Amino acid sequence: MTELTWGAAQNVMTVLEENGFEAVIVGGAVRDHLLHKKPNDVDVATSALPQQVKSVFKKTIDVGIEHGTVLIVDFDEPVEVTTFRTEGTYSDHRRPDEVQFVRSLAEDLKRRDFTINAMAIRPDGTLVDLFGGQNDLDKRLIKAVGEAEERFSEDALRIIRAIRFSAQLDFKIEEKTALAMTKTADFLQDIAVERLKAEFDKIFLSAHIYNAMRIIEQYTIVKKLPGDYDHVSKWLNFQSISDAKSGWAHWCILTNSREVLSLFKCSNDEKLFAKQVMQCYEILLTGAPTKLELFQLDEDCWLNALNSYTIIQGNEHELAQSILKLKAELPIHNKNEIQVDGKQLMQWSGRKGGPWLREVLDEILIKVLEKELPNDEQMIKEWFTDEWNV
Repeated sequence: MTELTWGAAQNVMTVLEENGFEAVIVGGAVRDHLLHKKPNDVDVATSALPQQVKSVFKKTIDVGIEHGTVLIVDFDEPVEVTTFRTEGTYSDHRRPDEVQFVRSLAEDLKRRDFTINAMAIRPDGTLVDLFGGQNDLDKRLIKAVGEAEERFSEDALRIIRAIRFSAQLDFKIEEKTALAMTKTADFLQDIAVERLKAEFDKIFLSAHIYNAMRIIEQYTIVKKLPGDYDHVSKWLNFQSISDAKSGWAHWCILTNSREVLSLFKCSNDEKLFAKQVMQCYEILLTGAPTKLELFQLDEDCWLNALNSYTIIQGNEHELAQSILKLKAELPIHNKNEIQVDGKQLMQWSGRKGGPWLREVLDEILIKVLEKELPNDEQMIKEWFTDEWNV
């Protein structure tokens, strides 16, 4: 391969090599480069021990030094540098009981999860591929490094990572790897639900979400995971239109329940979003929303509800192309835009606050939205005086 430019990572490798250490780009950046995609992160692995890494750079941060990782901030972008390592037993199927630093790149690569992630590129562009990762990229195949059952027994989250890569890359899972996933699925119970959720978030941002949900069902992994997977076919052609929250909301609509959000410990923001998208979806099922409903629920909620409606019902809603236009044409878009407030109503009426105040404000809001009452202070005062006999 020809020499590559890796930005700050290239500078980091140069410094390490000038000081007598081996340094390579590893992991996802190599995979993405071979797929002609721009990598999100470019990580460096090195034969230098953590303290040796720290000694040759001016600015470093110990982000995971117990596992050999040091963050270098000498250049334009921060770069993570991790010492070549091997890992001991995984008694909890989540994390290694011990980490041993080594000088061998080969030893470091063979501990990795999948062949497509177990490649490295040297500073001169030479590819190091000891496990057939490039061949598996060409075959569009996800295959475990070495013994698949051993890889998944070490860290059961790799089962979900394999599924996530299938969703992101539209790759198939190699037969022996898939069989090992099924055999070791019981170990998923040892994985913190927060780690599972992080993988599902990435799945929901992927181009082929259906791949993931189908694999989970196909290999009976469904029995070991939180959530209801009875509607896998309704993930076909689904794409998140905002962020991962779209996927969680769609899941809630499919099951007519928000239980999955609690099972995966979703945030309050995700729970509120899903609740509002479900409200929009229910409104769409009955026909067209009122102006008040359009006003009360955000554009993003309507767009997500329309997206799910199309997938589930098999056709676009009649308002699919016009609902945002209808929302934009509302006289106001925020309650603060109303030209009067409760204080003025009390002043005009001479009455103290109470439930009547909210009732009047709500009626004013509806009348303004329906264009039955201009959003003008004097006009609202006249209506209020007349209708409420002040």
